[in-house]
Amino acid sequence: MPGRYRHVRHSARGFHVDQTEHCGDATLSIAEVEHDAVIWVHAGTLVLQSPDEVATASQGELRLLRAGAGRVSLQTVDTRLTIVHLRVSAPHTAPSPAWSAPRSQSAATLLIRTIAYATDVVNNGDGATAEALSDSLTDLLRDAVLAGFSSTPDRTAPEEHPDPLPSTLRAALTYIEADPSRRISLGDLAREAYATPRTVQYLFRRYLDTTPTAYIRRLRLAAARQELLTTHRSQTTVSATASRWGFGHTGRFAVLYRETFGESPHQTLAR
Repeated sequence: MPGRYRHVRHSARGFHVDQTEHCGDATLSIAEVEHDAVIWVHAGTLVLQSPDEVATASQGELRLLRAGAGRVSLQTVDTRLTIVHLRVSAPHTAPSPAWSAPRSQSAATLLIRTIAYATDVVNNGDGATAEALSDSLTDLLRDAVLAGFSSTPDRTAPEEHPDPLPSTLRAALTYIEADPSRRISLGDLAREAYATPRTVQYLFRRYLDTTPTAYIRRLRLAAARQELLTTHRSQTTVSATASRWGFGHTGRFAVLYRETFGESPHQTLAR
């Protein structure tokens, strides 16, 4: 029997975002890829196959499927994906591989943040804001793809776009992003970053213009929204999703969710 499948699409002028969830195995064959597509694997396994190469991507990984690639097949196994299609592709040197991985872990982290931000904007229900920011978001995504993915299959080339964040802040962010749903204190971040709590707070404010608590909350809200968008209401509830992502009080979660996305979590789940 075919597995359960759910698909939500949000579009802007220069790109659109597909959020999919599929329980089971499925294969999609593509004669020719029309636009660059960045695939973010939230869960499961993605197998990419061309006449010359077979590659896989698993939870937390990104892959770029390049415009112009032909005879490509994508096999999904119990996957939850975000796929960003760029209608204006980033320039590539020729020949380029059909797909590629980010040039480094820091590049992957910055790409994920860019995709999460763009997805939040087009998903938040405010059409006027999404329309006003469409061109800027398209440029941001295209530049992030160009900077974040190697144009050749050589994975040993030195990184040309070093992470602009201090290593202390990077350590704190890595700890948070490994599992934002768990209980995380300022002391935990200070310990992981080998810094004082005051230093951690200063770095978040100086480089990210936020606090550690607000940053964690935003990641949790984004993850909860992704789950509500791509999970059928027979499979979860707002309370269960809130609890899974570290919100102990459903009412408070609902208030924060509406303030952030312009709609209630129940409205999102009912789509």
